[in-house]
Amino acid sequence: MQLVLMRHGKAENGQMGQRDHDRALARRGMLNAADQAREFRPATGDGMIVSDALRTRQTADALFSAWSDLGESDLPNRRDTPQGYLAPANQWLDLIAMETTSKRLWIIGHNPGISALVTELTGDYIGMTTADIVTIDLAIDQWSDIRPGSGSIVRHRPGRGA
Repeated sequence: MQLVLMRHGKAENGQMGQRDHDRALARRGMLNAADQAREFRPATGDGMIVSDALRTRQTADALFSAWSDLGESDLPNRRDTPQGYLAPANQWLDLIAMETTSKRLWIIGHNPGISALVTELTGDYIGMTTADIVTIDLAIDQWSDIRPGSGSIVRHRPGRGA
């Protein structure tokens, strides 16, 4: 099984009185997410879990838009969840363990949780900057078997390109 972990794209600076949850992507964040979509394509039966913060939803939207522009028609089954907002690694593990249908799962979240999840699963530290993607192969047969140390990094691509 495989995970594709992505940190949201570059967000705009917050405004006075604005909730962090409501910060939008900056133009650069949209462009970087679209660039990543050209490098990382969806596969039949993919799933996607997205933090419900505005910037993570917009990152997923940018992926879907770019994939559609590229002619991809079999897009991931997407689930936005408030449980993904600023989730730590152990919360992501719980969310992933509930997955039942996909063989490959995309996660779009925030730091420090996404970087910690990479470390938890692989033992390797990658400080995920905005729009970074890490692909991890997992030595498990079903998502409920996910555990620390069960994965290895296959590919890492920075959000600003390789």
